[in-house]
Amino acid sequence: MAMRHIFRKLWDNIRPAMYTSGILIAHCTSCDKPGENDKLNLTSPDVNKLTREYMIKQSALDAANSATQVLTVTYVSIVGLSMEYRTLLNELISLLEVTVIRAVSDEHWDLIVTVRNEMQDTKEKITRLTTYMDYAHKMVISSAELCYMCGMDNLTDTLQQRIEDALNRVKEENDSNAKLERTYWRIQERCIKDTNKKTEEQ
Repeated sequence: MAMRHIFRKLWDNIRPAMYTSGILIAHCTSCDKPGENDKLNLTSPDVNKLTREYMIKQSALDAANSATQVLTVTYVSIVGLSMEYRTLLNELISLLEVTVIRAVSDEHWDLIVTVRNEMQDTKEKITRLTTYMDYAHKMVISSAELCYMCGMDNLTDTLQQRIEDALNRVKEENDSNAKLERTYWRIQERCIKDTNKKTEEQ
């Protein structure tokens, strides 16, 4: 029993020292010099990729990717905003149609004003993005011409097709917006005439 107590006391005293020694040994082991198999193998750069022609071609490719990204993001934004714009137009048309059928409360007119303001803000965003689209179009055209000069004919054809697809999609969205706008103008004109008529009768 006494020996067990002495052994436990001795173990409690030397355990921190053994733990510290273990840390030092592990630390020192990690400082060993690397062997032949552990040395970093540095590969020499490819000389063919250091020519002026290669770097110009790579830059043209990067420019084409950037221009395509700008074009895609812009036209996708136009499509998304156009859908929101037509949703607001349809809501506004429905609200105005109610005013033609029957008398409405002030809250109804306030809602019309709110939706109309939101619709106008969305319209302005679409107009601004359409201007961006013109510049994005010019970017892609320039990139396509540069790629053609660098001998990347397939990429040039792809860029031209991407331009046509984006412009056609934007045109479809603008045509859909314009068609619904004409419907809105007709119902707005009718609403104004009915309001003036009711005012004269009073």
